[in-house]
Amino acid sequence: MVVFSWVLLSCAVVLAVFTGIRWFLRRRQTFWFRHGIPAARDPHLLYGNVAGLVTKQHTATILQTLYREFRDRHLPAGGFNLFFSPMLLITDRELIERVLVEDFAKFQDRGLYASEKCNPLSSETLFSVAGERWHQIRHRMGSAFGTSSVQTMFPIAARIAQTLVVYIGNQSKRRDLEWTDLMARYATDVIGSCAFGIDCRTIRDPGTEFKAMGYRAFRCSLRRMWKLRFGYAFRRIADALRLCVNEPCVERFFLQLCQSTVLHRESFQIVKRDFLQLLMEMKATGQLDMTQIAGQCYSFFIAGFETSASLMSFCLYELAKNKTVQQRLRASIMAALDKTNGQLSYDMVMSLGYLEQVIHETLRMYPPVDFLFRVSSTDYPIDCFGTIPRGTLVVVPVHALHHDPEYYPQPEVYDPERFARPAKSSKARAGAPFMPFGVGPRNCIGATFGLMLVKVGLVAMLRSFRFSLNVDRTSEHVTFKPRSLVLTPNSGIYLNVERVSEVR
Repeated sequence: MVVFSWVLLSCAVVLAVFTGIRWFLRRRQTFWFRHGIPAARDPHLLYGNVAGLVTKQHTATILQTLYREFRDRHLPAGGFNLFFSPMLLITDRELIERVLVEDFAKFQDRGLYASEKCNPLSSETLFSVAGERWHQIRHRMGSAFGTSSVQTMFPIAARIAQTLVVYIGNQSKRRDLEWTDLMARYATDVIGSCAFGIDCRTIRDPGTEFKAMGYRAFRCSLRRMWKLRFGYAFRRIADALRLCVNEPCVERFFLQLCQSTVLHRESFQIVKRDFLQLLMEMKATGQLDMTQIAGQCYSFFIAGFETSASLMSFCLYELAKNKTVQQRLRASIMAALDKTNGQLSYDMVMSLGYLEQVIHETLRMYPPVDFLFRVSSTDYPIDCFGTIPRGTLVVVPVHALHHDPEYYPQPEVYDPERFARPAKSSKARAGAPFMPFGVGPRNCIGATFGLMLVKVGLVAMLRSFRFSLNVDRTSEHVTFKPRSLVLTPNSGIYLNVERVSEVR
């Protein structure tokens, strides 16, 4: 009888738990209906409206599908479920402007979770901090990412770009060289030198620990996504459980690396013209402590190396496909170099107008960060639509907006003339949304540095080499790798390379 009673009790407990979970999922499934806000149709009980996310499809593809559905229904925004988490996708350009700029105070946080105990570096990054703490760090870091600071780091980027050119020259006959990875190695060397003051040497040796740790820090998985959502929704429980969103060993590596470099410089009174030096000067005046310095260096690296690599690899991919554009860009580079006796300079590289158009068109088609997100800090009414509940995660689908034919006619056609000044009306509509670095006060603080890194690398390569697509290994139609936080080609990019001097 006792055993039978325990079996009945166990069955009752299991049934109660199952019923509770099912009730919870059903309630989340009907979240938008209960709030009177239009939503995507037929959300799955478990997957919501994002079936295949990370396993089969990239977020850009899923959000573009949702964006088109809401646009077809003439909705300024629409609800959808990320698994069982309700979110709001904004499609209306004016509403996006209100959320990101005009009413920024009500949408200033991203809702990311990072434990100060388990992930001390992640909790210090501008990307994850919130409220007044974000304002303080942003204010302190403004000068470190200003134009004058970026200009002082230009010689480092130019030197490493030359190393890249030598490497490409030695490897030009290879057909198995994957260019997304190579561009990541270039970006790693530049940012590693500027942020941590070390020679990473990943261009020549792709197996370095520094590069491996960078990839582990950027690793995308369903497990990590669940941790982020749980930490956001149940912050106190996550703190009590010491939930680690990022691998502690990765953060320890970067913290120890930063500590040893700072100690070495202070002990031997070494002064360099880089990002780390600017942070050390802040430390000397009491503005930052050692963990905060390491956190900003970590943030600088993590936010920069994958995004810059994505932009450069897609730029080379499109230039390899569009030879007329490549020839015109090379001609403009050569004309500028003639005026500087062949020497790269910050002013010359950053003032190349056609290079700017090429990069902007690449950012339009392949924005490395394909969506922006904010959390509403208050109930937010939208005229003739409804009220966004407090705590809702609001998503702006950057990639989908950049591919909307209402703003960019023939959006799948690569055409740098869209960004000619003045823009041709047939190429891009007036006021077309363009937000690869975000919009408003919380835009990317490192955009100037990132563009400098990309431009000097492209100029160095294009002055020396001509690129064409290896059609045997690279598709002319890109699909995106599902397990990637930034836009990355699913099957890689492989190019044929010729020295410019060898081309007749």
